[in-house]
Amino acid sequence: MQSKKAPVPSDDTTFLLKHGGELVDVAKTAQRNKKSLSGDNFYGQKFHGFVVATRSVMARLDKVLGATSIDSTAWDDLRSCVNTLCSTSAKPNAEASALKQIKLLTETVVKPSLEGMTASPIPESEQVLPLEVVKNTRNYFTKVITQANGCYEHQWFDACSVMIRRFVETLIVELYAAKGKAGEIQDSNGDFYMLQKLIDATLNEKKTWNLGRETKKTLPLVKKLGDRAAHNRRYVATKIDVDEIIPGLRVVADDLLHLAGIK
Repeated sequence: MQSKKAPVPSDDTTFLLKHGGELVDVAKTAQRNKKSLSGDNFYGQKFHGFVVATRSVMARLDKVLGATSIDSTAWDDLRSCVNTLCSTSAKPNAEASALKQIKLLTETVVKPSLEGMTASPIPESEQVLPLEVVKNTRNYFTKVITQANGCYEHQWFDACSVMIRRFVETLIVELYAAKGKAGEIQDSNGDFYMLQKLIDATLNEKKTWNLGRETKKTLPLVKKLGDRAAHNRRYVATKIDVDEIIPGLRVVADDLLHLAGIK
């Protein structure tokens, strides 16, 4: 399978700066002519058009860069600057300063994160688990499932199996933490148990929760597949292996997320 180019080209950083400059120019001209950017007038409509264009570029960048290791503080700063540019009440000096900071961040953070991407960090399909299942839960759940879906799409089934294992392991830890029972799955050093002990503890817990039948059946299968893919030097996972646990994985995710009060 040939690798794909990232779906968002580095040209989007150029578009971001272009639209940002247009927002600043319209804001300055409107102020000079004593016109409101929020009003139903020529300047207001023009400003709104550039706001839509700017937000669209940011949405595309956010979708791609959200799956990378981009510095979260810098990305938050970039969002804040864009919000300033898109505000109808921001002062011209504040907008000019925001645009200057956007130029700095795109050169030092955004472009380096986009450079060198040969395979898309955002899979075109969601064959392991729909992102909707982990939407508005934890950011790291979204990243792990994005990777699992991408590995499946590229037929990297060993890697996919390991990411599924990691997802389930983290789900269990989150469940115990939410119930104030994290100490029950930690050793004397405060480290969480390996997956086998986590699953055993989860299945044996009867007082705090009652797992569904399919969840009980799927948890050991996830452990077995993930261990084989990660540790057995002669084992190579196949599509059939991963497909076997996909239906149950959806049930496990819904079950544990709801029990933990995350969703």
